Amino acid sequence: MKRIHSQYQEKGLIIIGLGFQDTKDNLIKYAKEMKIDDWALVLDVDGHVSAKYGVVYGAGTVLINRDEIVTKRFIAGFGENEFLPEVEKIVK
Repeated sequence: MKRIHSQYQEKGLIIIGLGFQDTKDNLIKYAKEMKIDDWALVLDVDGHVSAKYGVVYGAGTVLINRDEIVTKRFIAGFGENEFLPEVEKIVK
């Protein structure tokens, strides 16, 4: 994810990590462990943002285009081969 972010951020890719069903301390710990320092992590305390984009559990990724439309949902365990073509569709 970090490599894809640095490769596509100049084309408008923005990554926002969304933590919900968790605590602020756990989110901070996760960011440190994963060395996430170049995109935002947000704690969705009440679950409103998660619900808006159809995130129903913690492990997954949602791609949202500039019009705030969900273009693809990935569950945990996806690889770059599945992810990269979908990123390329939304940053062109």
